[in-house]
Amino acid sequence: MNLRAITTALVVAVLLGSCAGNEGPATDTFDRPAMLRGLAAGVIIPSYDSADVAFRELSQAVDQLPDANLTAVDIERVQTGYVRAARAWQRIVTFNFGPAEDDLGTLAQELATFPCDTSEVEQRVQRSDTALRDFRRDTRGLATVDYLLFARERAATADVFGGAAGAARRAYLRAVVRRMSSEVSAVVTAWKSTYRDVFISRSGTDAGSSVSLLFNEFNKSFELLKNFKLGLPLGLRAGQTTSEPTKVEAYHSGLSLELLREHYTSIRDLWKGASRSGSSVPSFRDYLLTVVNGPRLVQDTEVQLGRVDAAFDRLGSEPLSQQIVANPQSLIELHTELQKLTRFFKSEMSSLLGISITYSSGDGD
Repeated sequence: MNLRAITTALVVAVLLGSCAGNEGPATDTFDRPAMLRGLAAGVIIPSYDSADVAFRELSQAVDQLPDANLTAVDIERVQTGYVRAARAWQRIVTFNFGPAEDDLGTLAQELATFPCDTSEVEQRVQRSDTALRDFRRDTRGLATVDYLLFARERAATADVFGGAAGAARRAYLRAVVRRMSSEVSAVVTAWKSTYRDVFISRSGTDAGSSVSLLFNEFNKSFELLKNFKLGLPLGLRAGQTTSEPTKVEAYHSGLSLELLREHYTSIRDLWKGASRSGSSVPSFRDYLLTVVNGPRLVQDTEVQLGRVDAAFDRLGSEPLSQQIVANPQSLIELHTELQKLTRFFKSEMSSLLGISITYSSGDGD
């Protein structure tokens, strides 16, 4: 046997050995329409339904605020409504596509831009400007409600909202909350009336398909969590020289850590296919199990998810803004574990499933 023949035989042997060592079938056999159908029925629409109820209840509580003799108890009732809505939001923030896109931006931009520009909000209250139809998203949404309801003690909040002097403030709060509730309801209606079928029918992996939209929004949501809800207030973003604790989500209510974990849990559950009812539906995890090297990636991802869970468990119960000052190292460790997860969620899953990242990502990985 000459040298060329020996070399050819070795190359063939290496290739065959490499193929034999890969796990999962070599062809795409996954039922993507079933995944989309299951996620729509078991995760997306139920999550939007829960958010719709929460925002409607918040709007009703705000509308029921008395104009006169407003008390701390009245404020507490509205604050409770805000907490429920903020929690429910974490379960739909990832589904920021399709009906969640509007002329002024996405639902996430409209409802969840933070931090609030408190100075501009106060100026708009003084001008009785409740139009809310510009691109100053930091003057409306959940962050603005967080500021209006929690920046003062309850009794003091009742004082500034009550009577003739508080009429403009009440009007502004009502306008912000009604708009949020209306926008969430519109998205729910669209999903149930027409978009659900459209979502299921676009089952390819090309740009614009539902699988691509979901995958890209999944990663954008994860980067929002890691880079902006945690990295930004920790001072870990490019150009920052120090931490900025006031830039956490829900700074005034102190819900930042709870909402951070709820957001992470929603992402983890979507990847695993955990439905709102507790049952399992086809998911990205199941999809990976059907492709070459997918089972290995599933195993690596689950190990890292466990490390992230453990990093969350090591945190204290104090608000995120306080821990950034008093105990930043534990939060930095959480950020590090989330950063390690990026590779599995974004780069490797994109490669193995053949789904392109279609948004501009400055994540640095």
